[in-house]
Amino acid sequence: MPAVSKLRNVGLNSKMAKQNPWIIGILGFGVFLYLAWNNFKTPFAPWTKTAEAKAVITDKALGYGPMGRGFTQIITISYQVDDSVYVQKKKLSQRIDKKEIGSEVLIEYTVKDPANFEIKGFLKQ
Repeated sequence: MPAVSKLRNVGLNSKMAKQNPWIIGILGFGVFLYLAWNNFKTPFAPWTKTAEAKAVITDKALGYGPMGRGFTQIITISYQVDDSVYVQKKKLSQRIDKKEIGSEVLIEYTVKDPANFEIKGFLKQ
């Protein structure tokens, strides 16, 4: 009779192998929640070089709020980076007070793509 070695099957029956699907699921759910919190827009990565600039509100309009309830502001801002002028639209949260044309906005943009920006705050006049 041939000698059969009895090796322990460590891979499938170990406690670590049973926890891996749960760990992956929890991490995946955490990433989903993070993206949902940011309205499914990927924010700036930590290694992305950014800069700040002042922008001016050039136009404003009203839009529908979430799920058609209430109204929200849609502002058009313009800002200058080097020799280029960028004009962008941004939908504001319903919690933000009414903004006037000519108000200044502090933005953060990526150095490689200045059209990619985030509003950091509204400056008082």
